Amino acid sequence: MKTFTSLIVILSFVAVSLSAQTVYVNSPVDLQGAYSFDAAGFGADLTTDIWTADAVFVDDGSANPNQGCNAAINGAELDGKIALIDRGSCEFGLKCLNAEQAGAIAAIVFNNAPGAGTIVMGAGVNGGAVTIPCAMLSYEDGQAIRAALANGAVNISIGALVFANDLRIDQPDIINAPMGIIPASQIKQAGDFVFTPGARALNAGANALPNLDVNAVIEYTPFGGSATEVYNESGGSDLAIESDSTSEVVTLPPFEPSIGATEADQGVYTVTYTVSSDSSEEVTNDNVISSTFTITDNLMSKASYNQSTGDPRTTIYYTISGGGDIEFISPMHFPYAKDYTIDTIVVAVLTGLPNLANIPVEAYVYEWNDMNQDSSINNDEVSIVGISTYTFPEDATGTSAVLRLPVLDFFTFEETGVVIPEDDKDYIIGVRYQGADLFYFGFDLSYDYGLYLDLQAATGALTDRDYGYLGINAWNDLVPDFEAAFQFTGVTGAVSTGIILTSPEVNTKDVVGPDVFELQLFPNPVAEQLQVNLQLKEQTSFVEYRITDNAGRVIYTARDNDVLETEQATFNVGQLPAGQYNLTVRTEQGLRTNPFVVSH
Repeated sequence: MKTFTSLIVILSFVAVSLSAQTVYVNSPVDLQGAYSFDAAGFGADLTTDIWTADAVFVDDGSANPNQGCNAAINGAELDGKIALIDRGSCEFGLKCLNAEQAGAIAAIVFNNAPGAGTIVMGAGVNGGAVTIPCAMLSYEDGQAIRAALANGAVNISIGALVFANDLRIDQPDIINAPMGIIPASQIKQAGDFVFTPGARALNAGANALPNLDVNAVIEYTPFGGSATEVYNESGGSDLAIESDSTSEVVTLPPFEPSIGATEADQGVYTVTYTVSSDSSEEVTNDNVISSTFTITDNLMSKASYNQSTGDPRTTIYYTISGGGDIEFISPMHFPYAKDYTIDTIVVAVLTGLPNLANIPVEAYVYEWNDMNQDSSINNDEVSIVGISTYTFPEDATGTSAVLRLPVLDFFTFEETGVVIPEDDKDYIIGVRYQGADLFYFGFDLSYDYGLYLDLQAATGALTDRDYGYLGINAWNDLVPDFEAAFQFTGVTGAVSTGIILTSPEVNTKDVVGPDVFELQLFPNPVAEQLQVNLQLKEQTSFVEYRITDNAGRVIYTARDNDVLETEQATFNVGQLPAGQYNLTVRTEQGLRTNPFVVSH
């Protein structure tokens, strides 16, 4: 698998040229300037024209009138204007199509969660019919525009605006770490997880820009703690960046997370890149971009970590054009996993049908033995060792879901997971749909592997382990044709697939009694909110919580590094099926486990 073919995908956006793309507020003066945004994965190409008009909120006459999920009732106001729409309740493609049919010349969707930034909006069922440009702004920017509209008109331009000096950086312009999420157990010594920061910049302005400077700052935030700067390095290039071109990639000194006696520090590492030149910038909001990589207790993924859900992040969904059979695979290397278990596969899915009812999903664990040591996946080197299948029930009403699929041993079909027999092993995680309909899997385009792959190739270190995803649409019986794997044109993000890696059974000597800490759960049985009360008798630097079902599958984990003598934690278990579960609490001294029952 030395090279990969390319396929056109139903949700992929038109390949973006290097021409400028901007959302710019012209008036009022106090809001004037360029805003951070993401262009939708459908609709008009923002590099082809400029659209300027006053902005007007859609009104669809519903209880949430600005969400635009129904035909607009204020078409006269929207005609010839830029439609403003709130995120929520329906697909992005439908929102923008409703705005276009009401006469809007462009659509801007405001995110609905503070601090969530922006995402590339997926087309869904209706996006293919949209011909106007569509973009997303953050919740905060949306609120500022909403407030300004109460006092008068807000005029916006969207599209290929060109300024004299305009240096820009975007997700494909940065080097990310080798994994978006990695368990601490897989980092034990220097060299296990090396991240080389680096970035390039786009000159979207009219003038050549001399002397590029790239700065990278990394802040480490332990779960439940506060951020600490752990890296701050700069580098540059004295080559002038010509108009409408990108700079060379500037790489910076490597970074490695701190390593303890047995494991790396768990938490989120936020990498913030800033680019500048010797010329004064007219637009500065697009000179800074951030990404994260996360060290966890047991979750592993090529995608980045969604702190609000505890899942791999999903920013868009992909499938092959026209629908049909598709599998996305994610190669993973386990340097220190002897006797660990690949227990659960986490995957985000979306259907193009009205709901998910009766749709089958499959997940596989493949063992890869690189017999010829060429670091390329060959068909005769791979075998199935784990499987999980799931069919959505007949009464399923939603169009998207995040599944946690328990892994069955492929040979016994028992829910034992895949036990890793030795260290330094390679496995491939695959998520598959076989059917005629449009069925999408989640991707994280906020974690782009393009420049990382280029760096690996330039140093002669590129392997099939480095890819954020590979696509499969041919199989030999159940086994994918890995040698015919592909990547989508221009898509170098990560599939939002993760695995939960469980450690070998803890020794009974780790179990402590109430003399170390008292543990109370209530209510029990519980329908929605489970409250945990801890009374710590001995000082500890951390408290870890783990919820498992009766089969031992891990449902949820969390860690608190800001520990008081009395601790309280609340867990929303309302989405769990009725049944018995176990809560395990671990401190420096040991652990205790209490059962609880979810009853709806």
